Parts: sequence; C-alpha cells; structure tokens
Amino acid sequence: MLRNIIFYYLLFIQFFSIAQAKIDIVYPAQKSVTINAPSAFIFGNTDENSQFYINSNPVKLWNNNFFVYVVPLNYGKNIINLTSKKSGKEETVIYTINRNRPSKGTWQQQSFTPKPADSVLYSKTIKENATVREKPATASNRVVDLPENVILYLDGKQGDYYKISETGNSEFWIHKTNISSPVNVQKEIKPKLKNIKQYSDNDYDYTKFYLSHPVLYTIKQSGKSIKLTLYGIETENNDKTISPNYEFTFNYNTPILGFDGYYQDNNFIFRRAKVKEINNKCPLKDIKIFVDAGHGGIEKGAVGPTRVNEKDINLKISKNLTEELQNAGAQVYTSRLEDKKVTLSDRVKSAKDKNTLISISIHCNSLPAGKDPYISHGTEVHYYNENAKTLAEIIQKNLVKDLNLKDNGIHKSSFALNRSTNPVSVLVETAYIINPEEYILLQNDNFQKNIAKSIKKSLEQYILSIK
Repeated sequence: MLRNIIFYYLLFIQFFSIAQAKIDIVYPAQKSVTINAPSAFIFGNTDENSQFYINSNPVKLWNNNFFVYVVPLNYGKNIINLTSKKSGKEETVIYTINRNRPSKGTWQQQSFTPKPADSVLYSKTIKENATVREKPATASNRVVDLPENVILYLDGKQGDYYKISETGNSEFWIHKTNISSPVNVQKEIKPKLKNIKQYSDNDYDYTKFYLSHPVLYTIKQSGKSIKLTLYGIETENNDKTISPNYEFTFNYNTPILGFDGYYQDNNFIFRRAKVKEINNKCPLKDIKIFVDAGHGGIEKGAVGPTRVNEKDINLKISKNLTEELQNAGAQVYTSRLEDKKVTLSDRVKSAKDKNTLISISIHCNSLPAGKDPYISHGTEVHYYNENAKTLAEIIQKNLVKDLNLKDNGIHKSSFALNRSTNPVSVLVETAYIINPEEYILLQNDNFQKNIAKSIKKSLEQYILSIK
C-alpha cells in the first residue's frame, strides 16, 4: 500500500512539473533594478509549448523557446509582469524597473594648482604601463604607456592628475597613482642623447638611442612616416635654434606594419616589423598571427537568452580560425584553447612576445540599456592605430558580404587588444548575441566556420596588399 502511494505521489509530481510553466529571466539579473534609459530589453526563456506574455502582450518565442522583448520606460517605477502559460498552468514573475529623472546638478571642473614659482617639481613613474593622457581625465585619449623609472618634471596638479612639464605645444597628464610623490629639487637634470645605432634581426629593424636616463616619449604615425619625439633633450636645428625636444622621423616606401618603442636600461629602442618574402599562392605561409578568444573562465562576456555564454562562442570561432590559418601555412599563437581566464595584459604580452605580425581578437557584440536589439545588430571591426585601419576595412567588407550581415562599419576604439601598434591589431565583433536571429546563427557550427573562413580570406588579401 505504501509503495503504491509513493508511486502515485511521484507520478503526480512529475506531471505537475511538466505542466507547470517555468520562466528563466536572464536579463535583468535582479527583479528590482534601475535603468536610466527610455527603454529596456528583457530576455530569457520558458518551457516548450508555452505561451508567453509581458504586460498582457503576447511575445514571440524563438528557437529553444527564448524571447527578447523591449519595454518602454516611464520616469519613476515601471512594473513589468511576465507570464508563461502551459496546459492550463501559468507562472507570473514581476519585475520593477526604476527610471530616474536627469539630475539638474551642475558639474564643476576642478581648478589647476600650479607648482610654486621658481621651483622644480620632480617625480618618476613607479609601475609599468603608467598611462599618460591628453587631459586630466580617465576618459581622455592615451598618449603613451610609460615603463617604470621614467623621470618626469611637473607643472602642477588638477584633481588626481599632474601636468607634466613640457615646453612644446602638447599637454601631458598623468594620474597620481602612476608616479612617486612629487618633491622639490634644486634643479632639473637635463637628459642627454649620447649616440644612435641601427641594426636588424629576422623580425625587426631597430634604432637604438643611447640616453643618460629614460624620458617621456611619443611615437606617431602619419601615412608612411613615423615621428619619434624624445622630450626634454635639447638639440640644435639647422637654423642654429635650440629645440627643447629631439625629433627623429622614419620615412618608408612600403606600408607600415607593427612598430613600437621600449626602454632597455636607459636606452630607448624603436623597432619596426619586417615582412619576409610573400608567396603569391600561399600568402600566409610563415606569417605569425595571434588569435585571441575573448573572455574565458569566470569572465563569461555577454550571456544569451538561453544562457549560452559569449566566451564559449568566441572559443569555437577562434579554434576554427586557428585551423584555417594553420592550413594556410601561418604560424598561429593563441590566448587560450580552453575555457580559462586570461588577463588582458597577458593576452597583449603574449602577442608581443611571440613577435606576431597580426593580432585578431574575436568577440560577440552586446548592447547597453536603451538600445533595441532588433534594430542594433550586424557585424563591425574595431581598430585604434593607423597601421591597423586597412586590415579592419578588409575584414569588415568580407564579413558583411560572406555572412550577409548588416554593415556597422569600422570603429576607432581604445580597447586593450587593439591598442597596441605591434602587432597590427584589430578586434572583431562578429554579431550580436542579444539579437534573436544572430544569436541563433552564432550557435550554428557552419556559421562559426564561415566567420573563420572569411577572416582567413581577409588576412590573405591584407598580406597581398602589403606586397
């Protein structure tokens, strides 16, 4: 008797669990959130054969019963009722989205505090990649990332930023956490340029500047020229006037690929990547390429409506791309071949340490609140430096044509994986993980392989364009 009761009880529980409609909301992650935008998207999934409603409006269910829906937001509290119905059963989940009115407060810029008159304010960088910016703000453009122990003289302070003393027309600012506590000294120590030497190896042409101590520098490309400026080194020009900075211009008759500068003890080294002989029939043969699968480990990236993580899609596309490039004769290095966390700095360092000519970072796109995932979709490529623009254009053109995706163009963006001038670096946003149609495509094996084939073809065209 007891056995029969247990049997029917388990049968009842199983039937109830099948009949009861379930709702899995992926975004927003909490039931009460603040989104200061005119609209918000909600996405997730429900059970098979369910009918789904948001605020009594029927909602389309895509493959695997997922939904992506946009709700308009009024100022104040917005109550969102999400209901799933199945076999006479239903579940309702209530979300509250608050939208605040814009603040009427005024922003006041912090004033500049100059150094005391007739004083010399001395400091030096205290860590690697000490970022120098154009303005005293985190959002300002980067000028250069300096290594440790670069001597700097300062003009004063604004907020948390110090202005670097420089007698040219440029402004340079550095955050207080990047430098030692400034101190007053008797006088400024003028750096000296002792000698210049040029040499080469299999991968690079080098120019070595022998200095008395490390100084602020900038490297700027314009077309087929690169201008290196070493600040604070006084030199005499042809007209016998004294320049406060030393400028050295490299002129080339071929396209500029990877280049960078770094310190070796007190000496500054500029290097430019060499291109070996290109095989017309196999243009990627022996070309060193770095393939980065975005995110990984605890860093999931964007998450799709059925909880497929961006990191996993990125890895599959990257593995396909690696195989395509290796079959084309390239020497391929990767940031990861499994699901593990890799820091941004380690990814950039790995691409440099392997002396790769090109770096490709693979991602799926997402959206901020206020955007419509049915309108914002497609493919796009991000670059930052002039030497990567042509590669970005070629990849973008092919992805749009080969995959039949909306053309979102190329964008100059300061991301860690495309900020380096060496190697030539781009970041590819293959498609949108929140757009329903593209989310389905991104999980398709053939689509992932076609992305890889399109990028491989683009790299072949890019190498041939260099020749």
